[in-house]
Amino acid sequence: MMAVTHELNTPMAITKLNLETMQKHHLEEEKRQKLLRSTLQEIHPLDTLANNILVSSQLDAGRYTTPKEELNFSDLVSKAGEEFKNRYPNRQWSIDVEQEADITGDANLLQILVSNLLENAAKYSPREGKIICRLQLLNRTVRLQVIDEGPGIPDNEKKKVFDKFYRIGNEGTRTTKGSGVGVYLCKKIVEEHHGTIEVADNSPSGCNFTVSFLT
Repeated sequence: MMAVTHELNTPMAITKLNLETMQKHHLEEEKRQKLLRSTLQEIHPLDTLANNILVSSQLDAGRYTTPKEELNFSDLVSKAGEEFKNRYPNRQWSIDVEQEADITGDANLLQILVSNLLENAAKYSPREGKIICRLQLLNRTVRLQVIDEGPGIPDNEKKKVFDKFYRIGNEGTRTTKGSGVGVYLCKKIVEEHHGTIEVADNSPSGCNFTVSFLT
């Protein structure tokens, strides 16, 4: 509850302050547009958090019943990668997508899966660190990897990060934002598509999240 509350409070406070500033002052157009961009950026994580909690609850209760269809996973991953490059233009992105990686699945769920993994990498990577998103077709397996150069995950916590609301460290002293829902939801989505997800160490530091689907 503390983690979710922190995730809600900060963007709400910034959004409120920005709107009050625009309401009270006649700002120059450039400053007004800057505040509007800042407000929209703060609303995005609220939307993501609400959607993650809603979808994870539906999957937990067995109420998510959208039929799966044949889709171009390569196109989905490429578009997600471009979106994150636009959102975080100062980061070092490497988007390496092999074409014609088609799988049977739910486009909405798979979009959430890729976005959550990329968001997680952007959140924990240092600004100068490279973030790699790689999609490969290996025999009958489609493999997605999202690799960062952040602090990494201790071996004794690698399995725990897939638990709902679990976060590494102490909630009272942690500085990185997060609710512990995103990675849990990734696991649920992968299981819904009969795939596997695992996390390993990156070298010299960071994480390598690997998702595998049989075609």
